[in-house]
Amino acid sequence: MISTLLNTPIFLISFLVVLGALVFFHELGHYGVAKMFKTDIERFSIGFGKPIAQWTRKSGEIWSIGRIPLGGYVKFRGDAGGASNPDHTELAKLKDDLEAQGKTTSNCFHFKPLYQRVLIVLAGPMANFLLAVIITAGLALAYGTISYKSVVTGVVPDSPAASAGFEAGDHILKMNGQDVSQYQQLVGYVAVRSGVPIETVIDRNGEIVTTTVTPARKERKDFIGGRNSVGTIGVQLSNSSVERVDHNLISAVGVGASDLVLTVKTTGTYIGRIFTGKEDGKALGGVARIATMTGKTAVDIAQQEISVKERARNMIYALLSLGAALSIGLGVANLMPIPALDGGHLLYYGYEALAGRPLSEQKQEFGFRIGFAVLLGLFIVLTFNDIGYIRSLFT
Repeated sequence: MISTLLNTPIFLISFLVVLGALVFFHELGHYGVAKMFKTDIERFSIGFGKPIAQWTRKSGEIWSIGRIPLGGYVKFRGDAGGASNPDHTELAKLKDDLEAQGKTTSNCFHFKPLYQRVLIVLAGPMANFLLAVIITAGLALAYGTISYKSVVTGVVPDSPAASAGFEAGDHILKMNGQDVSQYQQLVGYVAVRSGVPIETVIDRNGEIVTTTVTPARKERKDFIGGRNSVGTIGVQLSNSSVERVDHNLISAVGVGASDLVLTVKTTGTYIGRIFTGKEDGKALGGVARIATMTGKTAVDIAQQEISVKERARNMIYALLSLGAALSIGLGVANLMPIPALDGGHLLYYGYEALAGRPLSEQKQEFGFRIGFAVLLGLFIVLTFNDIGYIRSLFT
């Protein structure tokens, strides 16, 4: 009972800090580029609902922290809500008032040139990607990186690897032309390609061998013990060639950029496979899974029988690493072409660029309503996914 009481604050605080930081940087991206283009901003909010704290800046902007810590928004002048959907009645009135006063409408987001609106909307996801690179590069500078080669030490009987003729001692070099010579590259590539024949290049004692292996979907535990079904080929990999690499600033940024590209490609492949019916989508999660992953990571480290200094060091490293991965996921999610998300706005702007005029007010409004309905449906699906994932921690 005492342990539970002590662990609950650690669980909640780690979740709120990680999610709050990711949302803050996302909205800060929108805010920063909007300010660069001298855009009128009414409110900057982390969280939704009634504010638990708020203050007004000299510029008249209201900054607030909402009661529901599930996101955030930047509300521009003329917005109907936090999703930056335009209030056309308010915009028409605003335009008439400003013109009557001899003032310009150039500071209003919805009257901005198309390229400025695109950059302001795009800045949120890009801020998440940049944050991930900064975090990963910072960790590489502070801790170095650990890697080991994709060298096979054992082949599971009756597995795809056994059928493809893999042998102990094989160093897996490439799959469909992609470099998978390191463990992380191999696991990430195979995980999202179950059922797909993969041409594989192997170094077998100095001889280059080519074979084809088709990963099978298997249930595996992740780093906190939750279960997910992923593509596997059935090999055990050697960790005898572990290499620790120290980095300078340039190489550390390279590590961050490479990790970003790898994660985006893997995520994009997985999402594409969902739409083609090759994945069930259960690896996608929502807020409950984020809370579980951040909270359990922090609690597990807090319970380690090591010094307080070592626990603090391990917790910082683990939560920052997890935060970088979640930041990329948040950026990718917001680029989905669903009205009410950043990707939906970019979809509208793409139409405007091609047609030479904005989508009609009625169609925009209809699109936002459909978008909110889709988001509600996604929330329900992700919640069911999260329940299944959390249940797997205890089975």
